Amino acid sequence: MARSHDRALDRAIIALLHEAVEHSRAMRQVLHQVGQLAALRIELTRPDENDGFPKVAANGHVLSPLTKREREVLDQLVRGHSNREIARSLGISERTVKNHLRNIFTKLGVGDRTSAVVKALGRNT
Repeated sequence: MARSHDRALDRAIIALLHEAVEHSRAMRQVLHQVGQLAALRIELTRPDENDGFPKVAANGHVLSPLTKREREVLDQLVRGHSNREIARSLGISERTVKNHLRNIFTKLGVGDRTSAVVKALGRNT
């Protein structure tokens, strides 16, 4: 009986160690993205005169495959808006925002929101 408890504890310890490794990987990714955004924040020297946010259209050659609506969604993304905020601002559903984001990520060749913003602003950090 003691051996079965030992094995169960060993499995629990191993599972916890695997979970810690996964969290470590996720944390490294988050820290990398924070670093990208911080570098962008420092680089932005010419914000839009109206609201302080750059316009994604400034990097038109990268964004040319995007539709007008996808550019509007991306512009809201650059501003740091959530899917819900983007949906409200553009008068569309959150599901539609998610569909647009998926299309944007595919067309820009990126896998996440931060990379889309970095690419839209034409920064190579």
